[in-house]
Amino acid sequence: MMRILGLRENELNKINGYFTCTEMINQPNLWLEGVKIIGEHKQEIQKFMDRMNSIKDLKIFLVGAGSSAKAASIVENYIRRVTKKEVHCISSTNLITQPDNYIIGDEPVLLVSFGSSGNTIEGLEAVEIFQERCKELYQLLIICSDEGEMVKKYGAKEGVLYIPIPPGTKGKSIAATGEFTLLIQYGLLLFDIQNYDYYKELFQNASRDAARFFDKDIYKVHSIANQPYDTIAVLGSNSLAFLAEEMCLKITELTGGLQSSQFHSVLEFRHGPKVVMNSKTLVSFFFSRDPLTMKYEIDMLKECSEDKRKSTIVAVSMDYVSEIDAHCDYYFHFNGNGFPYRDDAHIVFLYSLYLQSFSILKAVNLGISPDTLGNNAGGFINKVAQGVNIYKK
Repeated sequence: MMRILGLRENELNKINGYFTCTEMINQPNLWLEGVKIIGEHKQEIQKFMDRMNSIKDLKIFLVGAGSSAKAASIVENYIRRVTKKEVHCISSTNLITQPDNYIIGDEPVLLVSFGSSGNTIEGLEAVEIFQERCKELYQLLIICSDEGEMVKKYGAKEGVLYIPIPPGTKGKSIAATGEFTLLIQYGLLLFDIQNYDYYKELFQNASRDAARFFDKDIYKVHSIANQPYDTIAVLGSNSLAFLAEEMCLKITELTGGLQSSQFHSVLEFRHGPKVVMNSKTLVSFFFSRDPLTMKYEIDMLKECSEDKRKSTIVAVSMDYVSEIDAHCDYYFHFNGNGFPYRDDAHIVFLYSLYLQSFSILKAVNLGISPDTLGNNAGGFINKVAQGVNIYKK
């Protein structure tokens, strides 16, 4: 019988976890389909981006909420380096409450909206705020569904670029899996379209590594998730700090708020938060590919290994590093084909497989059904946030 995340299909149906798990493991197929779609629209994208690059003093704003905001934050630094323009990443939940803090001056603006449904109230209000305050506004819609209000309202307008994301990306599970990684993929490819061939090869390699992870490494994730923890601490540097934040969000969502978690930058951890290792803690490290950054991260790993007490340490890196292997309890390393990944924003796709599968399996371990989380959490949360009132000055 077929296994999904190491669980039999009939087991998943019993625990109401089929949709969450199948959507999670389908991501490599979506990555390949996403590259194909972008390739089909390559000329259109290049024309739009050439126009944006030619606009003097253009400011780029990346806006989203929840997992979409984390996706935007992960690509922010890379987009800044590629475009050599002023780039600001703002959560729409912050923007609508204090727009004066962010929209300053009358320079031209490219508003990049990241979202799953395109129906989030804060996201729609963010567009209206920019329209009211900007003399010259352009939009890039990175939205997982063409059925939402944002795409219907703005997708075909002059000065707006919308490239469809593969059908099936927006899933039935409350937890964003493909809806998270596809937003990152499109954010990178749209702004870096001149390097299309690099990304095509990147995702071919990532898909092969993902198959190995689901076939072999998933059982190590089971072993980690089946242990009880007082809290889970997730650490990453720079762009990977936002991936750590996303892992904590997934753990909180999928366990119905029953599993405590916290995220920190790697170096920040020794400035107080490391005291959490006095309790039974799972500490997960997301290692950078940058050689300088990794030196600092390995120092922190060694320190945690020496002070681990009742804690369990998990390390995730792209290439195998013996020094990492020697100082952790569980080690996941990808890049079996030695692909030359150029930036940390390019490795989050494979790292996400660990964070998402762990979060799902921890929920299963706690007896929580991933597909019916709203009922498990007493109806506290919805896939698309509801109940938001919009107030005008």
